Amino acid sequence: TVDRRLARTGERVLHAANALWMQGRGDPAARAIAGVDDVAVTHDGAWQTAPGFRAVVDAVDTLLERIDVGLDAVLKTDAHRHRTSAAAKRVGAQSAPLVTTVPGARGDFRLVHAQNMPRPQLAFADAVDNSPSTPFVWKLRSKPHARVPLDHGLPSAAVAATPLGRHLNALGIARPDGVTPPGSGAATPVSGDAGLAALPHPYEFEIRNHEPPAWLLDSVVPQEPRAWDATPFAFVDTRAQLDAMLAHLDTAREVAIDLEHHDYRSFQGFTCLVQLSTRTHDFVVDALALRADLHALNAITADPARLKVFHGAESDIVWLQRDFGVYVVGMFDTYHASHVLNMPHHSLAHLLAEYCG
Repeated sequence: TVDRRLARTGERVLHAANALWMQGRGDPAARAIAGVDDVAVTHDGAWQTAPGFRAVVDAVDTLLERIDVGLDAVLKTDAHRHRTSAAAKRVGAQSAPLVTTVPGARGDFRLVHAQNMPRPQLAFADAVDNSPSTPFVWKLRSKPHARVPLDHGLPSAAVAATPLGRHLNALGIARPDGVTPPGSGAATPVSGDAGLAALPHPYEFEIRNHEPPAWLLDSVVPQEPRAWDATPFAFVDTRAQLDAMLAHLDTAREVAIDLEHHDYRSFQGFTCLVQLSTRTHDFVVDALALRADLHALNAITADPARLKVFHGAESDIVWLQRDFGVYVVGMFDTYHASHVLNMPHHSLAHLLAEYCG
């Protein structure tokens, strides 16, 4: 019967999975997976991880790591280099873009794709470094709206000969006098990792001592958003357009910010678009083309008298700091506000439907 055939197939799949798992664990005495309940269980109609889930994940990671090592060994051979070189000559440049239209419940989606597309990371002015031995140092060269100087709390001359010290010197923000301000929470080297240190947040003092502007706490009449077709939109991908956008943002007390991030084929990932809106204008910034210039946003985002509005900003804040050296002082997060208000749903789509129609 079909049920018996499915049962036999399930047993064979489970046997193969156990063999792979044991190989990945490298432990002949490891307990085999008895069934799906070892990995995931159902609770209140949803799947939850079981005690064996982490062990299976670790085993799969080990197997993938071994596959990667094996591929590296193959890719370094002369025969493979010859084949890939010949293939590269046949492949040539990027093909003409193809547009595929996919129907959806809320309208059609257009997918633009091509062959041999160059990796945008290759054009970054700051080379991507995935090595674990490189210390993270913020990209700031200047500090708009500073209440303490940029070098406040940096490690002293004790780390001058370390990778961290050389990195700081290359950025021009090292402390030549080796004096650490008292009570600054200066960075200290991490034990067992010479030259690595946890640097202080460059705007830590400003954030910890931030006081919301008085106008933010005033009771006001809610403002209805403008219609889509009545709101000017600009795509920003040149420095001149960026400067024009900053000039407009400087006239606004509230700025809404959102990021689009790519990590499908990237180890660390990188920000592709930065979306900013005032009550009268919308902007979409090409973060790939302007990656080296977006630190200029600190004139807006670090201004404590200006409100920055996000929705679920945990990742956005990290991406702004990592990719552009942009920091936020004074913000409002609508996602967390929806939780404080005990709203039934917390997505941005729900909030827009609830308050904007």
